[in-house]
Amino acid sequence: MFSAFPVPCLEGCDCFYSADVEVNTVNCSNRNLTSFPQNIIPKTEQLVLTGNDIKMIDYQNTLPKSVERIDLQRSHIQSISDKALQAFLSNVKSLKLSRNKLRKLPSLLQVTNSTTQLWLSDNPYDCNCDMMWMRDWLLNATNVLNKENMTCGSGKWKGELCKFHTRVAVVL
Repeated sequence: MFSAFPVPCLEGCDCFYSADVEVNTVNCSNRNLTSFPQNIIPKTEQLVLTGNDIKMIDYQNTLPKSVERIDLQRSHIQSISDKALQAFLSNVKSLKLSRNKLRKLPSLLQVTNSTTQLWLSDNPYDCNCDMMWMRDWLLNATNVLNKENMTCGSGKWKGELCKFHTRVAVVL
């Protein structure tokens, strides 16, 4: 059962309260957005931005503490700034970034103790020496839910699973 969200919605988006899962949702799916919304409505708990054309996430504002879930799947994302990732990991419980165009992840992930559930599969990751930290991080990360579908999109290990390639490049 859905009912109206008790505040004005972001322009061009749908806002509703879903009583069955008790979540205030802002749904901006398939709206041809080219950037991450900067003024998220207070009391938003779930932000759905799937199917847009957001190439870079460089979020500059403070994310409302109420936001627990962000879905950015299939939005053509190529990169995420450290600042944006830090804002997301500070209070978001679920961050979906699958099926984008991410070639690398911010190395900030390796030093954070975030418990945010991450969906990172189906991106064309560059598997090269600069990203070896990601392999090590993935081997120990318990909050990445679909590791088995994370493959290398380019580099020496193209097509191999990110978490299983164990070759180490040695520079002489």
